[in-house]
Amino acid sequence: MRASHNRVGGGTQGKGSMVFSSSESSRLIDLNERGRHVRAASSIGLVVALLFSVLNIVLLAQPLLGWIELATSLLLVAPAVVISRQQRWVSLAESLLLSSSVVIFSALIALGGVEGTGLFWVYTLPFLAFFLKGQRLGWIFSLIFWVWVTLYFLVVETWTDLPPVHSNVVRIQFLLSLAFYILVAAAFNHVRGRFEASLQQRKDQAEAAYQAKSRFLASASHDLRQPAHALGMFVARLSQLPYNPQTQVLVAGVEASVKALQDMLESFFDYSRLDAPSMQVRVQAFAVNLVLAQLRTGFEGMAAQKGLRLRIRPSRLWLTSDPILLHRVLLNLVSNAVQHTHRGSILVACRPCQGFSQARIEVWDSGIGIAAEHHSMVFEEFFQVGNPERDRAKGLGLGLSIVARSCQLLNHPVKLCSTLGRGTRFTVQVPLATEAPAPTPTDLEPAPLADLKGLRVILIEDDVLGRQALRGMLESWGCTVRTAEHTHAARDALTQMPAPDFILSDFRLPGQFNGIQAVQMLRQALGHEVAACVISGDTDNTVRQQVLAAGLVLLQKPVRPAKLRSVLRRSMIVGSMPVADPQETEK
Repeated sequence: MRASHNRVGGGTQGKGSMVFSSSESSRLIDLNERGRHVRAASSIGLVVALLFSVLNIVLLAQPLLGWIELATSLLLVAPAVVISRQQRWVSLAESLLLSSSVVIFSALIALGGVEGTGLFWVYTLPFLAFFLKGQRLGWIFSLIFWVWVTLYFLVVETWTDLPPVHSNVVRIQFLLSLAFYILVAAAFNHVRGRFEASLQQRKDQAEAAYQAKSRFLASASHDLRQPAHALGMFVARLSQLPYNPQTQVLVAGVEASVKALQDMLESFFDYSRLDAPSMQVRVQAFAVNLVLAQLRTGFEGMAAQKGLRLRIRPSRLWLTSDPILLHRVLLNLVSNAVQHTHRGSILVACRPCQGFSQARIEVWDSGIGIAAEHHSMVFEEFFQVGNPERDRAKGLGLGLSIVARSCQLLNHPVKLCSTLGRGTRFTVQVPLATEAPAPTPTDLEPAPLADLKGLRVILIEDDVLGRQALRGMLESWGCTVRTAEHTHAARDALTQMPAPDFILSDFRLPGQFNGIQAVQMLRQALGHEVAACVISGDTDNTVRQQVLAAGLVLLQKPVRPAKLRSVLRRSMIVGSMPVADPQETEK
């Protein structure tokens, strides 16, 4: 098919958009597909033409026709087969294939073939023309060929001394039948074009609805994370207060419910973030041991509570991947293993494979296993084995779907090996880094813990509930907190307090400045680099990129109190905030 730059149905070319042909009806087949079609048609034509050339030369006493077919096959059809593999040469391959057909069919008309049967093959030409060139060019090409054949019959066979190959009746019948087949090919291509245009319109509408859903989820993510963030901080502060046993049970229940709500929101929005147009894969070299250490910290206590043995083997390997996306993949795999293992152990290991060009990260568990008939379905959205009642304690069924889609984005193969009742093994294959960067001091050993008592924090947050909740939590840790609603208020507050040790700012702020700019303005006013952190409910990947480009830590709302406390403690040790590790940046 020809390439067309015309759009159909008023849609936009977004994710999964294709390259269309320059004919009047738009084409759904992109250049790769066109190349495969041309290559298949050329290969078939090459085999048929070579076969008939040999038959005509050796057996059927048609040497001139055979040599023409042989030369055309080698000079036109064979190059079309070869160059159709390259996208930029697909149109040329189409033209070569069509030109070869004209040469061979013209020879069949002029020489007649065996007992005049060569004319039968010519009827395929208009179908090939419309298929390769589209409606407008197909019409032009077919009519020019029909006129050429007509002139040949009238001029060459009628007005020359050459012996006629075809009778007048055959000529007239052939011209009429060829015109009929041109009309049939045009009608067929027109119907196909209308069908493809309708299909493209529906595809554009579906993509528009898909993008609208993504925009809605991104907006809902920010709006829902705000109250969930404040609620989590209030409940965390509430759980620190002394209560009688009955009240403690109620507070513990509220805290568990809030954590379940936050987990559900994070699962939904992590899943929706994979579809966001701004989602980009940031591939870099990093030590896999950093990711493994985060998994050990995050799941060691959870596994111990269930009486499981969690073994995460250290590794010296360096990988080439997006550390945040890969951490999310392993986070879901280990979480799935802990949830579905009731006794025994869980093993996470990273081993080289394929001659040290790839690494194989494996997550083993001795859990309930997965039946073979469910292996292909566990990666689907909301699918859960043995949870028809949708018990929220068993999760939402999005974890393995996030794994599959993240691995697809990263181009990392993921494999499942499991037997019902005998445990499960998930394997993710990741390229090894060709050259490992020099490790930094923070890579070699974790920062020691520090007491937060007396830490002076300036908090910039426009949401009233979020500001109150964060302030209460910080003060419960012994921090001295000054709050501000926007950038200018924070700058004015500097004159009313000692120099702050830490700046904690929301990303979205009233006025023209965001949280990054607020941090930069306060640092400029203070005259030195104060440790700082940005919190945000936005899932847009550009926000994360801006924060990291500014050398700051990004904490996603709802912020876990333990994570915030870890960031504050590290700032007291190192004096200024380093770039966040993948876990901090993601959550």
